[in-house]
Order: sequence, then C-alpha cells, then structure tokens
Amino acid sequence: MPERKSVMAKSKFSALADLRRQQEAPVAPDSLLSDLEPAGRGRPMGKRSNPDYQPTTVLLRKATKRAATRKLEDRETGQDLSDLIEQLLTSWIEG
Repeated sequence: MPERKSVMAKSKFSALADLRRQQEAPVAPDSLLSDLEPAGRGRPMGKRSNPDYQPTTVLLRKATKRAATRKLEDRETGQDLSDLIEQLLTSWIEG
C-alpha cells in the first residue's frame, strides 16, 4: 500500500523562507536608479532641532503670558511667543 503524504510535509516556516529567498533576488538596475533620486523637501526643521536655538526657561506672570499668546493668535501671523521674545530681546540688544 502506498504511503500517504501529509499535507504538512513542509515546515511551517517554509513559506517565510521562500519569501526571504524572493527578497534576496537580484534587483533590476532601474529600481536602483530610482532609489538614488533626491527625496522631496518634507517638513522644515523646527526650532527644537535647529542648533541656532537653545531651550530657555522664562518666568512670566500667567496673565501676561495669556494676553500675549491671545494677541499673537488674533493677529494670525504665525508668530509664537518664542518668536516675540526673540524679536524683543534682539531689538533691546541692538538698541
């Protein structure tokens, strides 16, 4: 009588090994060139990542900070509190 082959004759990880072998196949030269193209611009670097800026703690009265923040938001110029403080300190130093 012939022996029956099990449905699970292959290892349960053989499919993963097959995928791995497919990934290791040589890559076409056209796809290599597309990897060398420069990427898009993306997001601009933030102040926290910019080496020209240094985190600094400033103590302000709550009412002063709240009023200044509201005024900056109402103007809708995109300027934040750190931009305002930078501008005021720079003009004070130069002045």
